[in-house]
Amino acid sequence: MRTPRTLLISALVVIVLTVASVPLLNLAFYTPARTVEAYMRAIEQGNAERAFSYLSSPTPESTLALNGDVLSAAPDLPREASAETISTDGDRAMVKLSYVLSSQTRSVDLTLVKLPAAAGLFDRWAIEQEAWPTLDLDVSGSSTATVNGFSVSAGTVPVLFPATYLVGFDATYLTSKSERAEVTAPGDTAQVSLSPQPTAKLEESVAQQVSDYLAGCVKATTLMPTGCVFGYETDNEILGDVKWSIVREPKVSLTASGGDLELTPATAEVRIQGRYRDIVTASEYDLDETLSFVFGGSVVVRSSQVRVEPRRLGEVSIM
Repeated sequence: MRTPRTLLISALVVIVLTVASVPLLNLAFYTPARTVEAYMRAIEQGNAERAFSYLSSPTPESTLALNGDVLSAAPDLPREASAETISTDGDRAMVKLSYVLSSQTRSVDLTLVKLPAAAGLFDRWAIEQEAWPTLDLDVSGSSTATVNGFSVSAGTVPVLFPATYLVGFDATYLTSKSERAEVTAPGDTAQVSLSPQPTAKLEESVAQQVSDYLAGCVKATTLMPTGCVFGYETDNEILGDVKWSIVREPKVSLTASGGDLELTPATAEVRIQGRYRDIVTASEYDLDETLSFVFGGSVVVRSSQVRVEPRRLGEVSIM
C-alpha cells in the first residue's frame, strides 16, 4: 500500500512534470494558428456560439451573428482552412489564414490577442475584431429584409466571417430578388441594395384606392371637385349643381424605378352633366360633356401601409 508520503511525492512529481511540459504544450497546441483553425471549424460546422468564443469582440447588439441557424443556412461556408502563425510579439500575434469560399481561394492576415491563461498555465488566444463585419442593407420600400431566410431590420447587421449570406425580402406588397453577399474578414462591410417589385396584392390595393378616389371625386356637384385631378372650365353660367360620373376608369399597373413606384400613365374618362346659360345669348342649354385625361401618380409603401398620390398628366380634353 502507498503511504501518504509516497502519494505526496507522486503528486509533486506529476505537478512538476506538468509545469515543465506547459511551454512545450503552449508551443505545440495552444498557438495563435490553432485558435484560428478552431474558429474556422466552428464556422464550417455552423456553430455560431462556439465561433464567437474565439473572438475578442463584445457581444453585438443584434443576435443574428450568434444565431447558428442563420449561419448553417448560409449558401456557402468556408472549407479547406489552414492557418500559420507569422509572428508573435508578447501578447499579440499575426496569423495568415487561407480558405476556400464560393470556389475561390482566399487569404487574410488576422491579429490575435492573448487572454488570461487557462488554469493559470495554458495560453489562450482570441481573434481581434475592432469592429464587427456587417451587412449594410439598403432596402427601398421596406424596413425589414431576410438574411439566409431569417427576418432582420434593414440597415447595418452584424454577422460572422467568412461566409456567404443570401439577402432579400418578401413582404405583402413588395418583393425582391435575393442577392448574395460575402463577408471575408473582420471589419468587412458588404453593401447590399435591393429594389422593390410590386406584388399582385399591392396592385390590387392600388387599384382599389384609385377606384375609391375617383368614386369620391364624382360625388362632387361643382365644376372643380376639391382635391381631384379633373375639372371643367367654362365662361358660361352654370345653373344649379352639376353631376359627374365615371365613363372609363384608368387601367392600373405599376412601374418600379429605382426605389420609387409609379402608376403607369393610363387614360381615364369622366362625364359632366348639368344646365348652363350662354353668356352671350343668355340662352339656356343642357351641359353633357365627356372629359378625357391621363391619370398617373406615385405609390408609397410604408410597412403594411399603402398610399396612392394621384396626379393628372397633361391637360383635360373634351371628347
